[in-house]
Amino acid sequence: MSYNRTRHAEVVERMRVVVDEMEQLGTHDNPTRPQRQRFDSLTDELESLTREERQHRLDRITSGSNLKTERGTPGSSSDEYDYDPAEGRPRGGSTRDQAMRAIERAAIPAEAQEKAERLLGQGAPVHRSLAERWVLATGSQAYERAFAHLVADPERGHLMWDEEERAAFAAVQKLRGEMRALSLTDNEGGYMVPFHLDPAILLTSGGSVDPMRRLARVVQTSSDVWHGVTSAGVTASWRPEEEEASDDSPSFGQPSIPVHKGNAWVPFSIEIGMDMVGTTQELGRLLVDAADQLQATAFATGTGTNQPKGIVTALAGTASEINGSGTEVLTAADPFTLQNALPPRFRPRAEWMAALPIINTLRQFETTNGSLKFPELANGNLLGRPISENSNMDGSLNPAATASNFVMIYGDFANYVIVDRIGTTIELVPHLFGPNRRPTGQRGLYMYFRTGGDVVVPEAFRMLDVPTTA
Repeated sequence: MSYNRTRHAEVVERMRVVVDEMEQLGTHDNPTRPQRQRFDSLTDELESLTREERQHRLDRITSGSNLKTERGTPGSSSDEYDYDPAEGRPRGGSTRDQAMRAIERAAIPAEAQEKAERLLGQGAPVHRSLAERWVLATGSQAYERAFAHLVADPERGHLMWDEEERAAFAAVQKLRGEMRALSLTDNEGGYMVPFHLDPAILLTSGGSVDPMRRLARVVQTSSDVWHGVTSAGVTASWRPEEEEASDDSPSFGQPSIPVHKGNAWVPFSIEIGMDMVGTTQELGRLLVDAADQLQATAFATGTGTNQPKGIVTALAGTASEINGSGTEVLTAADPFTLQNALPPRFRPRAEWMAALPIINTLRQFETTNGSLKFPELANGNLLGRPISENSNMDGSLNPAATASNFVMIYGDFANYVIVDRIGTTIELVPHLFGPNRRPTGQRGLYMYFRTGGDVVVPEAFRMLDVPTTA
């Protein structure tokens, strides 16, 4: 089958529409039967479209003569990104415009596209420039093909490159050199992942038992540290006629959140590697899952040393920590105490977070006449505010142990900031060996990425502690 560019574009566009509709349906806590049926139908359609899209990519790679014709001459409109890998810049138009076009044409969910677009407008000019060129360099079709060849055969994959793929790979390596010079990368090995496979772009954790990425403020950066500005706000005052105005200037805080290195190991069989198009597609899913699992715990209870600082860690021992009203037990009065303690400024967007066993305990509380104390929990709300499950928070109380038990958080979670640094890198291990030091027929991908997290306004939260004493 020959590569049909028009049909490929139609398939990619339909995939975006399907994913958008699935994400919209996924926002319903209690979907109706027609909504569930529609979601199942869209799932089947997306699987079919994904298979067709992969076949188009394979046809594009294997149809060498068609590729040469399709690429056209430098600067021609047939070049999907209109990007010159040898020069490391667009052939026409501004770098930002070309980067935006590359993001729009990438087969990634709408939310991931929005994150990538926001990245182009963040930080100092030098970082915005790097972000634009990162999208163009790692998002080009030539680099994707070069990357796929390496994944399929880490030792000899580069021998399969054509001139365009070789130039695209060299452009990405040159960009990594610039990032090292600005202390944005920490070693010289490995290969940058194509931007549409990068966990910094794809991670959303929608529907996960770790709701932090859904609730928190998530930013992307191209530097080692994210710098923000916080303020308690301007205080207005009433003044008599012709009296000098009072000094109502706010005090500003300048929180900084460093990004920390996380890594994951992804083994795969040589047979899987032979399907280089399929492998690169599955790679995005594997990288996202690996990073998600590692970060879920860190965003809740991370120490802040060589890992993100979790929200529980950041609030423990501060004025935001509130002791429960019971003796080594959770009581029905505790949610009221916690909600009443939150300052009014943060109440409009406040939400709850707790582990499932704690939520189930609240579900069992009854009034004196036997009715449920919190019936709205059946609809995902507590005292008029949404509640989310976080399986990494304390979910049980042990009266036989002396410990703090941070069982519930209430507040405006936009004041917990997650920082993802662009430029996930992988290194390829050609062969894995068994205990007898013989090949297992597998290869390996060693992935490392940079992520940080911390509370920037502790006053925006209240955390319930139910202490126990042995």
